[in-house]
Amino acid sequence: MKKLTLLLLTICIVFTHTGCGKSQKASDVDVDLTTMSSTMVYSYVADMLANPSDYKGQLVRMEGDSNTTHGNTHSCIVYDALGCCTEGIEYVLADAEEYPDDGDGITVVGTFATYKKGEGLYFVLIDAVLE
Repeated sequence: MKKLTLLLLTICIVFTHTGCGKSQKASDVDVDLTTMSSTMVYSYVADMLANPSDYKGQLVRMEGDSNTTHGNTHSCIVYDALGCCTEGIEYVLADAEEYPDDGDGITVVGTFATYKKGEGLYFVLIDAVLE
């Protein structure tokens, strides 16, 4: 019984670690949302927006749909498991790359940062590249 419990605990730790967004690859990505289920991605992005200081300066990889908002900002939008709720993070491309059209599926990698505009706090991936 102890061996089974230990085995289950080990499996849980492995799946929890790989689901936390830490890249297991040789790349420098700190948070890799592309390896998670839609439920985990949506939850993780919501946590990033609720607790931005925990993620500032981390290199983030995410995939979703491109969206241009008023003010001509570009965001990567992710959906919850049912596809009814969305969260998004603005991104600013590092190079003079052309931004994708709205609704295009994208994978973006950038450094998580925040900025203030008026009274609002905004979230952005800076120095971003499209993969």
